[in-house]
Amino acid sequence: MDMSQYKALFLSESREYLRTIAEQVVALEQSPAERSAIDALFRGAHSLKGMAASMEYGDVVVVAHSMED
Repeated sequence: MDMSQYKALFLSESREYLRTIAEQVVALEQSPAERSAIDALFRGAHSLKGMAASMEYGDVVVVAHSMED
């Protein structure tokens, strides 16, 4: 299946997830036990992994999976 038509959408959504992940990392630096930041960080990595898998971007899947771990 040709997924190239979805590349721009993937990039746009990925940027948003990466922005959220970065914000949550900063929040965790300030409050390491903040459960909502941990949950948001995990959700961002998980969503990024799922989108990358759908697009067959294996390297991104590996990195996102490592972030989840």
